[in-house]
Amino acid sequence: MPLQPIAEKAVAQISEAVSASLSDDERAKISKIVEQAVIDAAVSASQRCAHVVGAHLEHEEDKAHQLAEQLKQEETALIANLMGMR
Repeated sequence: MPLQPIAEKAVAQISEAVSASLSDDERAKISKIVEQAVIDAAVSASQRCAHVVGAHLEHEEDKAHQLAEQLKQEETALIANLMGMR
């Protein structure tokens, strides 16, 4: 699902939760914040996975390095896809 509809839904929910109505500029700024939060969460999850893999393969440095490199590539692709969904 593209990021923009997710962010717009979150902005609508935020708008309902606050007592004042939001201007178009405020909606756009909040939408960007939500989009960045989704990207940050995805990157954080990827980094946690890499850490767990590294911890479990400490005794096999070559495999750990290969997996960490593959996870980094997947993270880069994920970020690129998320940015493309805007």
